[in-house]
Amino acid sequence: MGISRRNFIKAGLAGSTALGLSGPMASKKWFQSATDNSKQANEIDAFTYHTPNCGGRCAFKCTVRDGKLSLIQPNTWADNRFSTICLKGLSEVERVYSPDRLQTPLKRVGKRGEGKFVPISWDEALDSIADNLKKVIDKHGGKSVLLSLSSGVEHNYQHLSTLLGTQWVCEHGIDIGAANGLEKCIGGNVYAYVQNEVTDWVNSSTIIMLGCNLLETTITDSKFFFAAKEAGTKIIAVDPNYSTTASKSNQWIAINPGTDGALLLGMISLIIDNEWYDHDFLVKNSSFPFLVREDNGQFLRSNQSVKEDDIQPPLVWDEISNSAKPFNKKGIKPALVAEHTIDGVKVKTVFSLLKANQKQYTLSWAAEETGIEKHIITELTKDYATKGPAVLGWGFGGLDKMSNADIVGHAGAILGTLTGNFGRVGGSVGALTHHAAAWSAKLNDWKFPKKFQISPLEMPTSDFREKKSSVKAVINVGNTLQQHFANLSKTQDWIQNLDFLLTIEPFHNPSVNYSDIVLPAATPFESEYDIVNMQINRSHVLLSEKVIDPLYESKSDFQIEKEILTKFGLDKYLPKTPEELIEHQLNSKDPALNGINVKTLKKNNFIMRLNVPDKPYRGLMDQKYDTPTEKIEVYTEQLVAFNQALPNYERPSEVYKGNPLMEKYPLQFIQARSRYHVHSQFTNVKWLTQLEGGGPKLDINPADGKARGLANNAKVEIFNDRGSFKATCKFTEAMRPGQVRMHEGWWTEHMIEGNLQNVTNDTFIDRHYKLTNGPVIPFNDTLVEVKKI
Repeated sequence: MGISRRNFIKAGLAGSTALGLSGPMASKKWFQSATDNSKQANEIDAFTYHTPNCGGRCAFKCTVRDGKLSLIQPNTWADNRFSTICLKGLSEVERVYSPDRLQTPLKRVGKRGEGKFVPISWDEALDSIADNLKKVIDKHGGKSVLLSLSSGVEHNYQHLSTLLGTQWVCEHGIDIGAANGLEKCIGGNVYAYVQNEVTDWVNSSTIIMLGCNLLETTITDSKFFFAAKEAGTKIIAVDPNYSTTASKSNQWIAINPGTDGALLLGMISLIIDNEWYDHDFLVKNSSFPFLVREDNGQFLRSNQSVKEDDIQPPLVWDEISNSAKPFNKKGIKPALVAEHTIDGVKVKTVFSLLKANQKQYTLSWAAEETGIEKHIITELTKDYATKGPAVLGWGFGGLDKMSNADIVGHAGAILGTLTGNFGRVGGSVGALTHHAAAWSAKLNDWKFPKKFQISPLEMPTSDFREKKSSVKAVINVGNTLQQHFANLSKTQDWIQNLDFLLTIEPFHNPSVNYSDIVLPAATPFESEYDIVNMQINRSHVLLSEKVIDPLYESKSDFQIEKEILTKFGLDKYLPKTPEELIEHQLNSKDPALNGINVKTLKKNNFIMRLNVPDKPYRGLMDQKYDTPTEKIEVYTEQLVAFNQALPNYERPSEVYKGNPLMEKYPLQFIQARSRYHVHSQFTNVKWLTQLEGGGPKLDINPADGKARGLANNAKVEIFNDRGSFKATCKFTEAMRPGQVRMHEGWWTEHMIEGNLQNVTNDTFIDRHYKLTNGPVIPFNDTLVEVKKI
């Protein structure tokens, strides 16, 4: 029965059951009459913020009644546009008291992975941890211990890694696929976020979102999305599927999975062929005028030494003197297009090489590869290149987890350079989520004697599973054993060979089951200390205080780190309290922090805006790039051997048309991000799971489902040569044929059987080892088949 306005009004009289509604509409299942106990309750307010890594970073005003967290509301920011909250924040009232909470330290009594434990005391747990770690470190050194941190844990345990000399890692190989291509061109942060704040989007003429579902993953920025749209910005979602963000954009362009790089290369060709590029910007701010040797693909220099301290600047062709000159010599006029023979060596400018290389990437080729009609690609390119300031960006849950994502980032850097959209009001290229571009400030680091150092990470963490390494013990903080590795069977084999595995975590997640000792961490709402944490976010400093005491026998991460190091006699090097650490961090010479300290923060609702201009943050406005030449380095000498000095198209490792493996496994399996989860966080919150449909669902196009004899809500097995798992399927027209999808992060216990990481692709590409962030884990570059069970 459809819900018309008339039916809805009738239902208001007859009750929601008249429409066959359940869930939120069936209010009797959700709500009970409240009793006003405010006079009897001991009620206080406390202030904190959301630490899980959703990017929202909402600030909370928490009501505590008789020692129990009872209500969460948005706190008031100095900039009131950020005074907001989403369902995840509201649901913390349930999550804090989850039945999945670890209540006491645990000791394994079964095999690793069985999840069989007995409760033990904190003293026994700490003694066991110290004994095992000392044994490993004494024999193999500090580098034999790997501390693997979930990005959702704010207290990062780096003090422990520093004092013990362990290796330390946080989600290596994740969210860095496209960043690998962009960062080598412009420098900057690991994740290569856009340069301008999202509040600057109102100044953009066009925003192109490649596989970015912003309205699901960074909900609190949705107001800025719609503000830009209302200001006349044309927002275009390029996505294989009809996402929430696509449904609210001005235009949705469906694209074949894994072909975003082909689209961008086709756009580059159109811009060059139509001369829609900014000649002066290219000459002044990029490496396009640099001369490249034909014989070895390296820049022409006056001295070809390969010694780092002796490398001479690249040469350009000076149109004034008609000779080769260092690019940074004053008074020259570099040629953008040039081809010469100098001292017997043939050379061309990078731009000349790009023009020649792009001839293979025609509009017809791009249309064939991407499945996008030629006139749509042409219109998209013209909007981007000729209508004014433009943003080109992507998310972390789609193309970024394909093996060819670095080519997207590299091609994106070239598009941004051709059109002058770096260091421009309304411009930007990069990752669009998390409101990462904002005013910030430099905090003081806590200092340790020089003899204490974190050991460098030997290799990408996925490689520890099969390559020879120093690692004998792992300290897992969070759910990294499920979330940070593809192809779970390899991870399980590696775990069985470790000498010791410790997990620190508030909830009994899948990683816990592999551990020898488990320590129950408090949630961020709980602490032994009055002041808990601090961060700089969205141009503000946020302070968090204790909301409630630690539940059960849990302890805060600060306290756990301190008590472990006490067993080594190293606690004397630590701050005594979180407040001491925060005061030290804020006592910085950065003028943006003037007048901001714990005392003033407490007086201002625990939030203060930095002393920064009252306008959107815009990066690179000085046209100084974090590269050796301080220019946009569009040509990468180190990748000549891989034919990727300039971006050349490569198909994904598994998901591509014509792959023989598709005869056996014809469906792409992707893990999508959801408004209801943050990775594997909140998957155990019933308030949210009932809104999401009651648990994990495999989204599948009805045509694909019926072709396999499936019905909606059928129980299915998803499998390939790596493994399998079982879940319930859901028919949806939002999925394109040939793809199946599940929201990421579901725990093993939520499935009918198995874990979604049993099937995911862990293939690394050789050239990625040459990139700053190393290989990307291609979770979405995965082929599977689905059958009824």
